[in-house]
Amino acid sequence: MNKNYIENEYVSGKVIVAFNEDSAYLNNLLHLDNYPIINGFEISGIEILHHPHSPKGGNSTKTAKDHNIVLIKLKSKKKETVMEAINILRQNPDVLYAEPDWLMHLDIIPNDPQLSTLWGMGKIMVPSAWNKFIGSSDIVVGVVDSGIDYRHKDLINNIWSSQNEDLSEGSYGWDFFYDDYDSMDKNGHGTHVAGTIGAVGNNGIGVVGVNWNAKMAALKITGDSSAVCASAAIKAIEYAIEKEIPILNNSWGGRTYSESLKATIEQYHGLFIAAAGNNGVDNDIDPHYPASYECDTIISVAATGYNDHLTSFSNYGALSVDIAAPGAEIYSSLLNDGYGFRSGTSMAAPHVAGAAALLKGYRPDLTALEIKDIILSSAVNVPALYGKVLTGGILNVNAMFDLVG
Repeated sequence: MNKNYIENEYVSGKVIVAFNEDSAYLNNLLHLDNYPIINGFEISGIEILHHPHSPKGGNSTKTAKDHNIVLIKLKSKKKETVMEAINILRQNPDVLYAEPDWLMHLDIIPNDPQLSTLWGMGKIMVPSAWNKFIGSSDIVVGVVDSGIDYRHKDLINNIWSSQNEDLSEGSYGWDFFYDDYDSMDKNGHGTHVAGTIGAVGNNGIGVVGVNWNAKMAALKITGDSSAVCASAAIKAIEYAIEKEIPILNNSWGGRTYSESLKATIEQYHGLFIAAAGNNGVDNDIDPHYPASYECDTIISVAATGYNDHLTSFSNYGALSVDIAAPGAEIYSSLLNDGYGFRSGTSMAAPHVAGAAALLKGYRPDLTALEIKDIILSSAVNVPALYGKVLTGGILNVNAMFDLVG
């Protein structure tokens, strides 16, 4: 799909390419001692972002979507070199598609710390739901974001740790932007998101998340700014596939369609919660990705304010945005044991991710599609949301539990 390359931002010196699974050309590239020159373009490195996964249950049947997605790094950092290389690569019969490493952004708007705290929890009726279940530490939520301040006093006991990395102290996730084990948040966005999902409950300090006990994996896809590149997001989703993380929160996005990102999401069989975006426009007409990809396991989330109306900044879409959740002046954890208010669909999505984790802990047998259906079916109708989101309603965690029984 050709998408206004000149108008969209992408990373210099990098091209994302999808090869046929049995590509002899790719196999040769990966086994060369020195990277070749392709029609005058020098290559400095090749990294596999995504590879085909065998279906669970012993079924080895392949699908038409099985292919390898790789990141080709060019020695030239000129912007025009990326498009020239793409045009040449597309002529290779082993190449399914080639595209830039598109840039996206975290879905947040400026904050205003003058309002009351944690109003969103009451709006979605989660305190009533806590009488039934407060969460399970067996459930992991991947926070695909700017990282998490995993030393925060209100988060530290709910941070996931993997001893499978080659580190004596283990890892709390991974930094896919710089490709190292330290997923510490230096922006604050991911830490705020994490607090809404799973700040520790009943510990006498700070705030509480929708889920008191779920573990959160810090899947860092930004540098120190809010810029997100598609290749880092692809690697984070691939990591979640490998680690079998059942729920991903994605409070980021952009207007550019990435075939490689969509293909990777389609291979992820967990629940993919995505912010609808903060442009105040109709996503049915002007899509916001990844929320607008037509993938069965995505839940696209709009943001509401105190009166249950959409916020002025929230994107919407009667067909492409599924549900709404509180996203204005949300109080949550920030860096260095801090707390504060932030607004955006970035803040709405983690309410849904926390609810999904609650339900998965309560009923581990439920599939991602079953959890999605229960969350959407239990949304409470709000007249102001009719024609704005698919369900015409807002997240209601207590009604979700009533529906599942």
